[in-house]
Amino acid sequence: MTEILAEVYRNKTVESVHYGSIVVSDNKGDILYYCGDPDKITYTRSSAKAFQFISVYESGAIKKFGFDLRQIAVMLGSHNGSDLHQQVVKSNLELIGLDESYLKCGTHVPYELKLKGYVPYEGQTFSPLAHNCSGKHSGQLALALQLGDDPKDYIEPDSKTQRMVRESFSDFYDYPIDKMQMGIDGCSLPNYALPLKNMAKAYATLVTRNVKSTIRRQACETVIRAMSEHPLMVSGNMRADLAVAEACHGEVILKVGGEAVELIGILKRGLGVVIKIADGNSRAIGPVIVEVLRQLAVIDADQVKSLAPTARPQLYNQRKIRIGEIVPAFKLKRG
Repeated sequence: MTEILAEVYRNKTVESVHYGSIVVSDNKGDILYYCGDPDKITYTRSSAKAFQFISVYESGAIKKFGFDLRQIAVMLGSHNGSDLHQQVVKSNLELIGLDESYLKCGTHVPYELKLKGYVPYEGQTFSPLAHNCSGKHSGQLALALQLGDDPKDYIEPDSKTQRMVRESFSDFYDYPIDKMQMGIDGCSLPNYALPLKNMAKAYATLVTRNVKSTIRRQACETVIRAMSEHPLMVSGNMRADLAVAEACHGEVILKVGGEAVELIGILKRGLGVVIKIADGNSRAIGPVIVEVLRQLAVIDADQVKSLAPTARPQLYNQRKIRIGEIVPAFKLKRG
C-alpha cells in the first residue's frame, strides 16, 4: 500500500495529497527504511540513465572517442536544453562524427524555457539537441558505433546496443531479464519496469562500486565523478536535482525520472534511495527528497533552510498572491 508522502495546503487546510513509496537500501538489498510499498513495480524512466551509460563505458567508447567528464555528465542527465547543454551535446556528436539528425529522442520545448513561463509561438520548432534526453542519446549513438550497429537503429530493442544495455540493467538491478517488463520511454528508448527495492539496491551498488570487474568499477567511479562535479549538466537551473546536489556538496548524487520517480545515492554511507510519487506529479518530488535526506541525517537544519524553495514550494495564484505550500507528510519506518 502506498502512503501519503506530501500534502498540498491552501492557506491552512490540506486541499490535496500525494501518495507514494520510498525505499532506502544497502548494496546487499537489505531494506533499512521504507514508506509505502517496497515491492511496487514501476518504470525506471530517466532515473536509470547511469545504468544506460555503464554499457557505453564498458564498450570502450568513452576512451575511444575521448569524452570528458562534462560530456559524460550530460549523457547521465535530463538537462534543461539551455544553450550550454545543447553545445555540450553537439560536441559529443562531433566527437563521434555524427550530427543532430541522428538523434531519435524527438523534440519538445526546452525545460529552460518552460520553467521561465515561455509559451512558444505557433509553428515554432526546436532542435533535438534541446530535448532533455539528447545527451543520453549521444552516448547511445557512441555505443552503437563502437559495437558496429547501424546508428540509425540504435534505439531498436533487438539491436546489439540495447541488448548490451538490457544486460547491464539486469545486473545492477539484480532482476532477471525475462522478468523485466519493457516499455518505450518518452525519448523512444526501451525502458524497464522493476520493483522499487531493486532500484534502491542498484544505486547502493553504484555508489559503493560493489561490482565484480575492474572496468565496471571504473564505470561506476566515472558516473559518480561526472554527476558530482557537473550537476548542472545532469539537471539545470530551477530544478530540484541541481539544488539538492549543490546543497549537499558532493555527498549525494541523484536523478529524477518521468512520472515522478527519483533515485538518490548517499556516497559516504553507501545507500541507495528510491522515491515514487504514485500519481506521477513531480511537484511533490522536491519536498520528499529533502525530507528523506533530513530524516536520514544526511543534511542538517541549515541545509534544509537553504533548500526552502525545494523543501516547501510556495504556491501562488495567477495574480502572484501566495495561496499555500507543499509540505512533506511522512515518517520513514525501519525495515
